[in-house]
Amino acid sequence: MSGAIGGIEVETKWVKLGLVIGSLHFAFLLVLLYLLTIDVTLGLAFAVVGSIVGGVTLMVFVLYVY
Repeated sequence: MSGAIGGIEVETKWVKLGLVIGSLHFAFLLVLLYLLTIDVTLGLAFAVVGSIVGGVTLMVFVLYVY
């Protein structure tokens, strides 16, 4: 599935994946900022665990599913 944007062929599935990743990253940032206002330790733990789990999940999804 591809489309032309300004005469350039674009794989639309990768554009959609990028938009989903960007949206999830924004939601992650909002939750992180909220947790940091409650407790710094809780926010830091969420940032570390969420980043590791999210990165591994994204890697497995792109390599084996997408």
